Amino acid sequence: MSKQLPPASRCPRFALGAGLLAAGCLGLPAAAQSPIDLPDEVVIGTEMETATGPVKGYTATRSATATKTDTAITETPRSISVVTAQRMEDQGVQTVQDALRYVSGVRSEAYGLDARVDSALVRGSSPTTFLDGLQQSFGYYTNTRSDPFTLERIEVLKGPASMLYGQSPVAGVVNMVSKRPRAEQATELQLQYGTWNRKQVAIDTTGPLTRDGNWLYRVVAVARDSGTQVAHVDDDRLVLMPSITWQPSDDLEWTLLANIQRDDSGSTSQFLPHRGTLLSAPLGRFDTDLFVSEPGFDEYDSEQLALTSMLSWRLNNVWTLRQNLRYQESEVSYQQIYGWPATLAADNRTLERIYYVSKPEVDVWTADQNATALFDTGPLQHTLLLGTDYQHAVTNRRQAGGMATPLDVYNPVYGTFDPSIISLTEDPEQTVAQRGLYLQDQIRYRNWLATLGLRKDWADNRTEGGLRQKDDEVTGHVGLSYLLDNGLAPYISYSESFQPVIGLNPVTNQPYIPLEGKQWELGIKYQPPGSRSLYTAAVFDLREQNRRMPDPDNPINTLQAGETRSRGLELEALASVTDNWDLIGNYTYTDTEVLEGSEAEQGHRLASVPEHMASLWSQHRFALFGIPGFTAGAGVRYVGASWDGMDELKTPSTTLFDAMVGYNRNNWGLALNATNLEDERYYTTCLARGDCFLGSRRTLVGTLSYQF
Repeated sequence: MSKQLPPASRCPRFALGAGLLAAGCLGLPAAAQSPIDLPDEVVIGTEMETATGPVKGYTATRSATATKTDTAITETPRSISVVTAQRMEDQGVQTVQDALRYVSGVRSEAYGLDARVDSALVRGSSPTTFLDGLQQSFGYYTNTRSDPFTLERIEVLKGPASMLYGQSPVAGVVNMVSKRPRAEQATELQLQYGTWNRKQVAIDTTGPLTRDGNWLYRVVAVARDSGTQVAHVDDDRLVLMPSITWQPSDDLEWTLLANIQRDDSGSTSQFLPHRGTLLSAPLGRFDTDLFVSEPGFDEYDSEQLALTSMLSWRLNNVWTLRQNLRYQESEVSYQQIYGWPATLAADNRTLERIYYVSKPEVDVWTADQNATALFDTGPLQHTLLLGTDYQHAVTNRRQAGGMATPLDVYNPVYGTFDPSIISLTEDPEQTVAQRGLYLQDQIRYRNWLATLGLRKDWADNRTEGGLRQKDDEVTGHVGLSYLLDNGLAPYISYSESFQPVIGLNPVTNQPYIPLEGKQWELGIKYQPPGSRSLYTAAVFDLREQNRRMPDPDNPINTLQAGETRSRGLELEALASVTDNWDLIGNYTYTDTEVLEGSEAEQGHRLASVPEHMASLWSQHRFALFGIPGFTAGAGVRYVGASWDGMDELKTPSTTLFDAMVGYNRNNWGLALNATNLEDERYYTTCLARGDCFLGSRRTLVGTLSYQF
């Protein structure tokens, strides 16, 4: 349905130059003007769809990840993909990286099955992970992994995003949105059993706490006991995520959310040599359940406590204030033994091993507060965003590493390694701090929509008793869209990123300058009026500069003259063909190259990035023999060949099939999901350093659910 916004809902028209709002705008009378047409609203149950709320089906129409304002996706001049909770449920995803398998521009499972982290490449490099708009991960192997059952949606913003989020890699942002309290009473109980003896029970309950509906609650909990396809590696989990919302009026909403999580697992990544995996070996290829570490020693155990506050207060028809803040503490015990160097000994069966132990503790404060103003200047309609954010992460780590005993990988005998030889050393405390100020204006003139953004950051990275490095950077974003009445929205955008490089140049003794990313993107979005379908196409040219490389004239010097390029085409279709038929289709072409670098890498492709990827998922709801409630889905994923970073070893392409069947009756639901249906044995990538990463074998998961 279409909605008219009355003239009094915006600030009166008076010249403010480029649209910066003066405080005196508040409270002045509105000049006479015609009503403003807003995009169609989508209602989910009794709730209107928002940028953070639930979505019916697979197609979200609104997002805040690319603008920090609740904006229609067709009005966002950036490539952004949204994976909804319904889509995750239908596809039976078990991890966040599973959920990204059918997203254009994303190489999910970039480093294979990994029980430690969710790995993905976006447009050729690794993105930053955010939760509810605040950065979640700081450093490597320092946190738990978010459980898909706790998420309302996962959003992927492709390309540089420093204008909104500060120091971050050139790939962009994966922003996960937590489930939040809802006004309607609803409860779901879920039982799962699957391959590798996976046993899981989960509950999600929400509704009003008081009769007037001013207080809402939600509790999400998960308990899992599971093995993995790698011998001696478990995947156990306990999650409790309670939240409460206070909304005394339509103008004020405050949500407090806690996340308490404990994971007991190990490392499914075994860092196996090329020979015996991708390449043949005299004694044959290794078993896919091969465990190179030591039972009882290998672990990746993590604990997290996170407390998040999300406040939104609409002061009047012009101004809205928002604040998100989080305190998070995590603790990890990571112990592993793996083969290194990743080559077999002369007998073609023995692998030399090393051990690695890391026990980090991380305390994080993050905050983002901004003000949004809606006003007009003459014929221009503005959505102005003024904000500041702050990050402060402190890492204390004990670690150790050294030689372990060798292992016969064809007939492993464990117990030869004595862990009592390990002596942990305390690393100097690491502190990462960032302050940022940002300004963005979304300006609409008739069918034109311009998005202009500018940000200033101050980054402070320091090591206790050692180096302290300060960087400040200005980044920007410019986008222009044209909104046609038939649902087409062509756009063009330019965006930037920066990421500090820690360390001193050994010759000049000056700190390294940050990596800088720049992206041009040209695309078109199409949402047929009144439909639940969305079609997008984009071409992009993405560059990263200031990469470190050897100085050809001085072997002890390091230059920051390296540059890489990633350019390509992305096509994505989310189609509601009928009320009972949903379709997802994607195609990605990515061309990467090291433009400037060391002699060994210059002119070569970036490691692990396929040139071509494509996927198709179809989901049908139907009646069988006159009995309604049946569901069937099928998908195919094609991942093209990739290279090792030196263009010497190619990991071949892979085609995988997924499927699901389900039946719903009254409040009961029963589903069976299968991934890698043909049980294809494949490797996701092999690197020039010598190791390969195994993909997920066939996995079957049955789910019984009850909703009331």
